[in-house]
Amino acid sequence: MKKWLLSGVAVLMLSPTAAYAQNAETHTVETSPKNAFNGMSSSKITTWDKLINEVAQQMNNFSTEIKVAYSGPMADFNKNIMQVLESAQKQAIYASGHLEGVSITSDSEGNITFKVKYFTNQTQEAAVQKKVDQVLKTIIKPSMTQFQKVKAVNDYIVSNATYGNKTKASPHSAYALLMEGQAVCQGYALLAYKMLQQAGIETQYVVGYVNSSEGHAWNMVKLDGKWYHLDTTWNDPLPNRVGASSYDYFLVTDAQLKKDHSWIASDYPVATSTAYNYMQNVHFAYQINNMLYFSNTADNDKLYKLDLTNGKKTKVMDSRALYITGVGDDLYYSDYSNGGYLTKMSLKTLKTGVLVKQPVSDLMIKDNNLVYKVNAKEQKLKIN
Repeated sequence: MKKWLLSGVAVLMLSPTAAYAQNAETHTVETSPKNAFNGMSSSKITTWDKLINEVAQQMNNFSTEIKVAYSGPMADFNKNIMQVLESAQKQAIYASGHLEGVSITSDSEGNITFKVKYFTNQTQEAAVQKKVDQVLKTIIKPSMTQFQKVKAVNDYIVSNATYGNKTKASPHSAYALLMEGQAVCQGYALLAYKMLQQAGIETQYVVGYVNSSEGHAWNMVKLDGKWYHLDTTWNDPLPNRVGASSYDYFLVTDAQLKKDHSWIASDYPVATSTAYNYMQNVHFAYQINNMLYFSNTADNDKLYKLDLTNGKKTKVMDSRALYITGVGDDLYYSDYSNGGYLTKMSLKTLKTGVLVKQPVSDLMIKDNNLVYKVNAKEQKLKIN
């Protein structure tokens, strides 16, 4: 995933291709003794701090041209301009995460123009805001704990997203993920950032690497005064598997994440709490109230339940259950201890019955139907 590196008077953007190759594009600060400034300044600025605030505010509005008239100290002008851009990005995290490129021009009278390219635009961001408002009203309730809110956002993103770049909008944007259901890690992390912030969760947008050299983005969240890592991209299996999700990168520590992620640790908070380690090895989860039924990857994918009130895990049965979904007290899954057959279990009696004697996958509930695949072909089964 792309990352900004600031050096001297250059803004260096690293942006991966679909194969994660990184290509550098440089945008320089240009200064001229001539009056190259086009148009009147929209703001008159007398200090560098005020300039930072102005640029950040305009970036938050996804302005593509930011014009200011600066009349403060001129010493180390180029260096200070780059510091302004860097500081403004830290104030406008969501917008700066969408940055594609910036060029800066100025004249000897202090007129400065920032021309900004984003992976999104104001129209798309208005649509994102409207959709986020609607989604949060549905998935977030006032009585929820911070943990429940983070889980709700994670689950929504993972359930409604596919990792990829075959989108009309930029796959690096939250818009592509939210409106087209597909994006790369940048889109996942930016949407998570926006939704969590709006849900009242303190969060950070993190840029780093995976597998030593591949650019990547994820989030950190603060719960009960402690920081944790949250990687919604890696909680969504690749290649995409409908009905599949995991929590292996859900509220984890620095030590856990460092197994396959790297980042500049000094730029971010320390995450050492293991309070939510009970979410590890949880795949294909289906939740009823505070009970989570799941495939336990630590025990050969056998069916377990997790009490979210105390973190206790209990084996439900010895059968290997994948693609778990459900309606009310009925659980549906692919029984990999019995040919991958479509199986139904009553959670009240724990009695099971085979519904389809063929290997099935990608189970989901849609419009009162149990939707699944047999030999990659979609099938439907009406449920009461």
